[in-house]
This record gives sequence, structure tokens and C-alpha cells, in this order.
Amino acid sequence: RGNMAIRHEIQILSSMAERLGAQVISGPVRYPGRRGGVDVGEVNIEEPLWGLKDQEVLIIVAPLNPAQEISTVCGSCGMPYERGECPACKTKSEETKRAAEEGLLFDEEFSGLLSQG
Repeated sequence: RGNMAIRHEIQILSSMAERLGAQVISGPVRYPGRRGGVDVGEVNIEEPLWGLKDQEVLIIVAPLNPAQEISTVCGSCGMPYERGECPACKTKSEETKRAAEEGLLFDEEFSGLLSQG
């Protein structure tokens, strides 16, 4: 199926959902949004969910341009990333490792100075 056919089917699904009383939100995804969180178009995606606390809901997420790569959201820090390892967590991990290595080097140098004195 081509992109136009998929987009058309998504629009049909959207229209059906609206006819059934569902709220349909579409637009570009922005993270972080204007007030933190995730925005879809002009809507903070959390806002429609606040009034539905403790209710069972169905959320369908579909890119309108299927050629777009769908971001993965990191389970640790919540940042979206495209593929592989989360770059934010990877950087933090590398910095922590580097700091630990520098600390060990400092401890070895300090121990050497103490043993000389």
C-alpha cells in the first residue's frame, strides 16, 4: 500500500472514532512540550487523560506519513530517540564511567604520594 492509501485509511479511522464520541488529536509530536510533557499539535497529550482517571481507554497512535521513523521513548529517562541506545542515558553512563575512572586514578596517585612521604 502506498502512503496516500494508508493516510486515507487513518483518516477514515479518525472520522469513525469522532462519530463514536472519541476525541481525536492529530499534529506533530513535540517533546518536551510547551509546559513539559508531550504535545501533539497544540494539545498537551496528558490533558485529555486527566479527566479520564481510573477509566479504561484505548489509544491508537499512527503516523500520518508512514515513511517517518517512530521514536522510541526511553524507559529510564523518558526522552525520545530514533534507534539503538538512548543518547541521553548513554552520555550519562559514559560520564559516570569516566568520573569513576578519574576518581580511581586520583586515588592511586594520592596513595603513591602518601607512600613516598
